[in-house]
Amino acid sequence: MSEWFKDWFASEEYLQVYSHRDEDEAKLLIKFILSQISIPRNAVVLDAACGAGRHSKIFLENNYKVIGFDLSKTLLKIANKSTDLNANFICADLRRICFKQKFDLIVNLFTSFGYFNDDSENLLFVKSAFKMLKDNGYYVFDYLNPVYIENNLVPFSKSIKNNREIIEEREIIGGRVEKLISIKSNSGTRKYKESVKLYSYNEIESMFSKIGFNIQKSFGDYSGNEFNESKSNRMLIIFKK
Repeated sequence: MSEWFKDWFASEEYLQVYSHRDEDEAKLLIKFILSQISIPRNAVVLDAACGAGRHSKIFLENNYKVIGFDLSKTLLKIANKSTDLNANFICADLRRICFKQKFDLIVNLFTSFGYFNDDSENLLFVKSAFKMLKDNGYYVFDYLNPVYIENNLVPFSKSIKNNREIIEEREIIGGRVEKLISIKSNSGTRKYKESVKLYSYNEIESMFSKIGFNIQKSFGDYSGNEFNESKSNRMLIIFKK
């Protein structure tokens, strides 16, 4: 399977397609997460697959120490420009990073999981996160809800953003949700792909518990509604070491 995320996350169009995932949404999510956990005011937070740093920025504004990493140099440049506060952004692959430093909180937000073909590869960072957490530290996992996706998949959508026509085609193939993104502009058409492996709530719970994590709380959206496998659009789980 091609590593689609290298081209897509490095493109300038990525943030345009997901412009609705903005700072206001990030504030809502981080405020909710902090209301559900107990960490010291000087806690050290690791923002895994931090992208353009919208969640890191909110943690910084709440006076936490933050390290963020992402594979996309394009997004990291934006992250570095997004705040004057003292963040440490690093270019790294989820599968190949492990700090000696211990963290109070590790967040893995906006479906940065399931990109790879094998379970073992998808779980590499989860295992690293367990090692990097302090005792009683938290790992917050934000992922799509496969049952909701299967029942509410939109096969085709089209929008106009910044004078570009964005066409998104979606289907479920072999236990993965696949999306083809076509972006048309005056300079031509560029195509990108997304491919995420679908894991049920029970599969996540089983795989993570074998690593050593314990589920503290589960929610179905960023407003704190209880997770309902048939109705919730997200799977937001707070794990504890």
